[in-house]
Amino acid sequence: MAKLQHLQLTKKRLRRFCIGLGLALLSLIHGCSNSLIATGSFPTPLVQPLNASASAFYSEELRSHHYIEEHKDRRKWEIATGNIQVQFFDTLLPSLFKQWQQAAIDPLADPTTLQHQFGDKHLVIRPALNDFQYSLPRETRSKVFEVWLKYNMQVYKSDGELLADWIVTAYGKTPSAFLKSDEAAMNAAIQVAFRDLGANLSINFSEIPELKQWLELNDA
Repeated sequence: MAKLQHLQLTKKRLRRFCIGLGLALLSLIHGCSNSLIATGSFPTPLVQPLNASASAFYSEELRSHHYIEEHKDRRKWEIATGNIQVQFFDTLLPSLFKQWQQAAIDPLADPTTLQHQFGDKHLVIRPALNDFQYSLPRETRSKVFEVWLKYNMQVYKSDGELLADWIVTAYGKTPSAFLKSDEAAMNAAIQVAFRDLGANLSINFSEIPELKQWLELNDA
């Protein structure tokens, strides 16, 4: 009887130990994560600037954008892209217009101030990141990361009226499989994606039909 009780007690202790070990391992697995504040530098595009006055407005959502991977089957990634987005657009957009104004005025919230400050022949570009996706090396069967960006580009007139609204996408891939860390490889892919976005906007921005018509009607 005593041996049976001892055996049962031993089994209970072993079971508790196994459960505790399993929980510890599970916690360790889920605790493995990557954190990245995306950074980059971008060249000023060499394009013929449009004969117009313009400024940009970045929403708080764009400025503080923070991607968190929530899929249970993927390793956890936390990627802050707010700073790199602002840096990118602050480099690209001023080169597209002859007159660039540093005025963060929301055309949806304060068109009166816009018109009073800049008049009727002024445009406000309002970019919004609609989607951020990536693939991991084990998913692509290579030692590189891939990144996809999807933006909703909106251009407003100074009275708050929406002039143009279109979607633009971009793709980037880690240029080298020999970077020291996953974070560096992911950051490199993000930079390439933004450079792809810059090339797209530089070439096609002035060809948006509504914008092209407005420029023809308001050419000073």
